[in-house]
Amino acid sequence: MIHELLGLSDTLTLVIICIGAVATSAVHGATGVAGGFLMSALLAPLIGVQAVVPVMTVMMLVSHSSRAMLNRSQINWQAFKLVIVPAAPFIVVSAYFYKDLPVAFIGFLMGVVILSSIPLRRLGTRFGTTQPRTLGAMGGVYGLLSGASIGPGMVITPFLLGFGLRREHFVATLAAIAFVTNISRFTVYTSTSLYDWSGIFLGALIGLLSIPGNWLGRSVLRKLSSNAHLVIVEAFSVVGALQFFYLGYKAI
Repeated sequence: MIHELLGLSDTLTLVIICIGAVATSAVHGATGVAGGFLMSALLAPLIGVQAVVPVMTVMMLVSHSSRAMLNRSQINWQAFKLVIVPAAPFIVVSAYFYKDLPVAFIGFLMGVVILSSIPLRRLGTRFGTTQPRTLGAMGGVYGLLSGASIGPGMVITPFLLGFGLRREHFVATLAAIAFVTNISRFTVYTSTSLYDWSGIFLGALIGLLSIPGNWLGRSVLRKLSSNAHLVIVEAFSVVGALQFFYLGYKAI
């Protein structure tokens, strides 16, 4: 049975994951964020908190590559370089130590990372334009968090917005950043004991199912106003954070 090959307990679990993959990727395609941690919040009770980041890493390699390709003409390469150059070494370091982190810590870390995006965005709006040096510094923070959690894209969101990115440009640039992030994280994880074939297959399946969701979300994105886009992102941030706080509490 395919659910056994993917390391799942039953067929119903597989069906829930497949539906969730399409739905959350549609959200991600429309907002540029939120889909990754929403899918993580769905997966965590089904496969375990610690398994989420490795599986989601494979999933997002597929998902973000398709999203970046769909919007490649809209990528802001200056913002991309300002974030990814300082982020890369920190991603490698934090990913290497991920396997040793307690499950409760991972749950609370992901909740804090996601929830912090709301005040960060509002602060970013208050302080106005993001300078290149500020965006680069936040790239380092993003990298440190990215090796051990899903959702740090929310941390740099206010700074990308402050740098002048909106809607299609924001979605495309963040997708390109996330694609490189997940390549780095996957490379480190494969050198540890975090992966087996079932986790890789499950991540690949979810990633493939995210492609039609990305396409659907992209069509929705074009109809959203900038204000509506930001409100939706914040609402999903709260939901995802609360889920991880709950899972972290259960693991204590």
